Amino acid sequence: MSRILFLRLLIGIFGILFIVLTFWLGAYFHLNVSTKIVIVLAFALAAILAEIVIAIDNLEKRLKAAFPSLELPLREQIAINETILLYNKLKKKKSDIPTKIAIEDFEKIHILLKQAEKGGDFIFHDIYAAKLIVLKELKPGQSFKVASNLIEPFYWGYGKDVTEHTQQNYRQAKRGVHIERIFILKNEDDFTKMKEIMEEQAKNNINVFYVFQNELDKMLPYASFAISEELSIGIISHREDLLGKITITSNSQIITELAWQFDIIKKQSKKLNFAK
Repeated sequence: MSRILFLRLLIGIFGILFIVLTFWLGAYFHLNVSTKIVIVLAFALAAILAEIVIAIDNLEKRLKAAFPSLELPLREQIAINETILLYNKLKKKKSDIPTKIAIEDFEKIHILLKQAEKGGDFIFHDIYAAKLIVLKELKPGQSFKVASNLIEPFYWGYGKDVTEHTQQNYRQAKRGVHIERIFILKNEDDFTKMKEIMEEQAKNNINVFYVFQNELDKMLPYASFAISEELSIGIISHREDLLGKITITSNSQIITELAWQFDIIKKQSKKLNFAK
């Protein structure tokens, strides 16, 4: 039984009882007909007001069902409405190849959101943007663990997103978020070219470790992964040349497996000693 139907039945039952009680009290206290009518009309007015409230509630629900963006803050409503207008405009146009590609990519967003709603893994387009979102959610005392084969300096120092990602690492580490990063290097040349970056991170309260590939019992099967067990989130980059296509997972088994792999690699790694 719906809440509205229950409320209407309750009003009906009380209405019948109220009318019976009104006439009984009228006979007992010898109330005149006019007084009885006024009392009954007062209840009828209250019932009408209740129906108006129910109607307004129904209208609000229907509007939210028809226009879901109404539940969002105004800024987000404007952005979504503009996006829909652009999509409709391009859908009608759909004449050139770039437009077709843009529409195709936009339509994939629905699939991505459905996968996220179900708690399943999904593909995201930017490793730095994904890590940045996770970093911003972390609170002091929580952890962020990263194992990375990304050993080219340009991965860590160029572009707006990369710079913001780096600065957010430093801010959160300073606030008390426990950030650990393991750099997996191929040789001494990698160590030399990454040393300045590793020292910079260690200088900014990040626990930096490094290990050479030939020292690992088992090679890391990913180009990079990052996890936060407290937030139940994992970010996996499968290939170094595909940082624009990463897997986001909230699967507890996968996150536990990644945490186990991280601990094994960490045991075989050396902590970067940097005198602050």
